Order: sequence, then C-alpha cells, then structure tokens
Amino acid sequence: MSWRPARTAHGTMTFDPEGLTRTQREGDACVACHKKWPRPRIRIGRLPDGNVLFACPECAEALLPQQDDTHSLPRHVAFS
Repeated sequence: MSWRPARTAHGTMTFDPEGLTRTQREGDACVACHKKWPRPRIRIGRLPDGNVLFACPECAEALLPQQDDTHSLPRHVAFS
C-alpha cells in the first residue's frame, strides 16, 4: 500500500454498506463514530459502488495501518 501526502491510501479498503447510515455512505459522517461536525476529511475507503468514505482523525488513526517512518529525518535535521 503506498501512501500519498494527504494520508490517503492508494489501495483503499472496500467497506460493506450494510449497517452504515445514509450520512456515512454519502461521506458526511465518520464511518466509525458517526461524528458529523467537523466534517470528516480523511479518506478511509470506498463502497462497492465507488462512493468514498471518510473518517475523523481519531478514528482514521485506529483504522488505517501505521505509516513506516523509518525513512524520515527528525524535524530538526530536515529543516536545519
């Protein structure tokens, strides 16, 4: 799975729409906790019909696999 700068996965997960509310299926509520405000912005996956699902930052951190930060430099080194 390759990561893009906006924290979206290239090979996103496909979710079963069964059990999701209309607002979750339309991307207006977090797919995990149903939070509507602020509107979730992290793309977490797709439905079989191609609609994009979103999650709030707290839920996305729990749902998405962790990034491999072994190649990043510490901030003080990268910006010195």
